[in-house]
Amino acid sequence: MIPYSSMAVEELIRACAESSDSAAWEEFMSRFHGDISLSIIRTARRWGFSPQEVVDDLVQDTYFKLCSDKCRRLYEFAITHRDTINAYVKTVAINAARDYFKSQQSRKRGGRSVVQSSEELELKAKSESLGGQYAMEREILLHQIDDYVQRCTEGPSQERDRTVFWLHYRRGMTAKEIAQLPAIRLTVKGVESVISRLKRCIVAQMLRSEEGY
Repeated sequence: MIPYSSMAVEELIRACAESSDSAAWEEFMSRFHGDISLSIIRTARRWGFSPQEVVDDLVQDTYFKLCSDKCRRLYEFAITHRDTINAYVKTVAINAARDYFKSQQSRKRGGRSVVQSSEELELKAKSESLGGQYAMEREILLHQIDDYVQRCTEGPSQERDRTVFWLHYRRGMTAKEIAQLPAIRLTVKGVESVISRLKRCIVAQMLRSEEGY
């Protein structure tokens, strides 16, 4: 078994980019999940949103952005700026959250421009309305993820598992809430197992896709 836990960060990122081993990505998530989640929670509060409603979706958006293009940008940054890789990951998370909250505020105000938050000014981020580039990219990403979900499920439980995944990541429902739905017929642990399994499988599918498999 490859000792991913003892790898330097740039070596771990290279392993995520070059290998389809989900254990490498799980180690990456264990190292950076706290930084990503906290960055999103703080950004949500600055924009006046409840973190509990959106944090899981935005964490996943951040992971997908980081592993896109075989983790190329992340790996290039890690090679030359190893000591500041945490700051890079936090910035990706903040940008993902900021873009989402801005699009939500724009929709609530009928598409009109909104006052920039201090975080947005600090990061010099470009403006994107709900109908703009961010919304389109998010929809494309969601369609891609749904394709991966379908590849990762099969048999009579395929539609149920797909429903569980999207109830959690698009509707923000907890495992307990999903398990209470009569049609699901799973325990809380069963729902958690489905979500965890699909998440690992989707990341592996994304990495294989970037490798041209």
